[in-house]
Amino acid sequence: MNRRDMMRVLGGALALPLLAGLPAERLDALGRAAHRRARARAGGFTVLDPHQAETVATIAEMIIPETDTPGARAAHVPEFIDLMLAEWFADDDRARFLAGLADVDERSRDLFGADFLTTSEPQRAAILSGLDAEVAALRRAKAKPEKHFFHQIKSFTLYGFYTSEIGAAETHFEIIPGSYDGCVPLP
Repeated sequence: MNRRDMMRVLGGALALPLLAGLPAERLDALGRAAHRRARARAGGFTVLDPHQAETVATIAEMIIPETDTPGARAAHVPEFIDLMLAEWFADDDRARFLAGLADVDERSRDLFGADFLTTSEPQRAAILSGLDAEVAALRRAKAKPEKHFFHQIKSFTLYGFYTSEIGAAETHFEIIPGSYDGCVPLP
C-alpha cells in the first residue's frame, strides 16, 4: 500500500469510527456518494453559516493546500464537511464541533486580537499547531483524541479530499480492473 492509499484509508477510518470496520472500497464509495449529495444540494450550506463555512474552508485548505495539484477547497471539502455535520453527526456531536469551530476564533482573538480569518497565515498556522499539539497530547494520554475538534476536522478533511474526484485522481484511483461502485445504499 502506498502513502496516498494509506492516507485515504486512515482518513476514512478516523473520520467515521462507525464505518472503521468497512473495507477501503466501501469507505471510498460512501465518501463519493456523500460528495455527490453535497454538490447536488441547492442553497449551499445547511449547518454552517458563511463565517463558519469560510473558517472550515480555510482550515481544510491549510491541511491540504493547493500546490501543483488542487487542494481541499477545489475538492469541495467544506461542503462535504457541512453534509457530514447535517446528516451524520448526532446533535451533541454537531454542537461540540461547532463549539470547537467557535473556539478557533476565540483563541485567535485572545492571541492576536482578531478572528481566525483576519489573521495572517503564520498566525493561523500557530493556532492550528497548538490544536494539533493538544490532539497529540490526548493521543499520548490515551484520552480520546477523536473527540477533539481539530482531530475531527483534520480527519474529515482527509476523508473528504481523498473520496472526492480530485482526491481520486490524486491517488491514481484505478477503475479497471476493479469496478467503481458509485451508487451504494447507506446503512
